[in-house]
Amino acid sequence: MELITAVIQPFMLERLTRLLRKQKIGGYTVTQVNGSGQDLINSPEYMQPRVKVEIAVNPEQLDVICELIHKTVSTHQEGDGILFVTPISRVINLATGARDSLALSVEDKN
Repeated sequence: MELITAVIQPFMLERLTRLLRKQKIGGYTVTQVNGSGQDLINSPEYMQPRVKVEIAVNPEQLDVICELIHKTVSTHQEGDGILFVTPISRVINLATGARDSLALSVEDKN
């Protein structure tokens, strides 16, 4: 399993969450953060508001989801954000006790 961490501009959050819902990707976390990119290193506005979106995915989904995120939030301008991918060694669903890939499965409640 992998953890995708996308640090994006706040105005792109709604666009990204629409994409995630459309792709039936659930179980993501959104955090309001401040950050600085390479383009801001000498700027008086060193720390800029950003949104951090974290999504745990199975390896077979990784490349597709990363590419979708990139296409969805990129304006091709400095300051668009950054995407990190980190390996996850264990996932446990606290409600069900399901582990690893089973913990990430989304049940359709309809």
